[in-house]
Amino acid sequence: MSAPKAQTNEKLKKPLNLPLLIFYGVGTILGLGIYVLLGKVGGEAGMLAPFAFLVAAILAGFTGLSYGELSARIPKSAGEVNYVDEAFGKKHLSMAMGWLIVLSAMVSTATVVNGYVGYVHVFAVIPDWLIIISITLLLGAVGAKGISESAILITVITIIEISGLFLVIFIAGDNLASFSARWNEFIPGANRTDWEKILLGAFLAFFTFIGFQDMVNVAEETKNPEKHMPIAIMVSLVILTVLYMLVAVIAGLGLSPEELNQSEAPLADILAREGENYPKIISAIGLIAIVNGVLVQIVMSARVLYGMARKKMAPAIFGKIEPRTSTPIWSTVAATVFILILALSFDLKNLAIATNYILILVFILINLALIAIKKRVPHPKGVNTFPMAVPVLGAIFSFGILVFQAWSSISNL
Repeated sequence: MSAPKAQTNEKLKKPLNLPLLIFYGVGTILGLGIYVLLGKVGGEAGMLAPFAFLVAAILAGFTGLSYGELSARIPKSAGEVNYVDEAFGKKHLSMAMGWLIVLSAMVSTATVVNGYVGYVHVFAVIPDWLIIISITLLLGAVGAKGISESAILITVITIIEISGLFLVIFIAGDNLASFSARWNEFIPGANRTDWEKILLGAFLAFFTFIGFQDMVNVAEETKNPEKHMPIAIMVSLVILTVLYMLVAVIAGLGLSPEELNQSEAPLADILAREGENYPKIISAIGLIAIVNGVLVQIVMSARVLYGMARKKMAPAIFGKIEPRTSTPIWSTVAATVFILILALSFDLKNLAIATNYILILVFILINLALIAIKKRVPHPKGVNTFPMAVPVLGAIFSFGILVFQAWSSISNL
């Protein structure tokens, strides 16, 4: 039986306004980061972890601005594929970009699913494989149901997970009482060792900011992407930079780097010293936060496959829209299954590192694409543009952190 043809005459709905888009962005970034990798960043950077988060935010911010301008210029699903296609006109390069995006999304989602296991274990001893299979299939079903249902669930969960960070700040905030006496421990010295720690931590912390690139893949489902997408990306990044740094300070004052590095549920361990019930509360919120990240990534992966199928860069079946739900059903199924396979096959830290390598390559190409497009059309009508320095610095910073991490990996062999 032949595969169904892509339904190019059917269109996606446009339910997303600016507030929903910001919640979508905060939700996907937050769900993919601090609840899972705070401990690993603290293990690498020690007391300099807040600085590592700041460096990661700066590195991500320039590329975030590039994504914002590109999404306003070209508001389509499979955004990166369309950006590279518009910039270079090379189908093979555009197709490679699309598959890199899909792969990075699936690997990062598998990373987060692995992180989910540690928070479940706070409540019950359940086999890891059963947890992974159950949550992945459940969220795949939600993603197939519809973008409106997904966006509403993402918004509700985002409010809950932000509340979780404020809970940590409020309950464990008494750690800040010692900050005035220990503030100098958070300031790097003018030596190579401190900055190596910061950069190694920033490479992992970079993972906690990814997600802004996923936002552009729902541009076709956004009411006014030209105006709202750049704003939503930057607002999301600023909100989370402040929260991440504050939580990292509290963590550094409450736990040693060794304790953070060994923790499966770092925020729960921070609160464990404040009372026996608090870890269960934050673990429950952590479970919800991670659910959010997984759901957003499934939605995004499916949209990229859908957009690629419409450009004949992926099998036509991925471009089929289910009439009852107005969602790309088969691309959602494919994304869910592949995420499940990865989550069952690899561990947390290796998945996070692999995701970073893939995404930094993507970010370099995206910044180069904006440079090429800006040279041809500097100021398109109806689009707010940024200076050429933004994509240039975005490309340089992305390349720099890629080289540094590769050098560090080789040095540790």
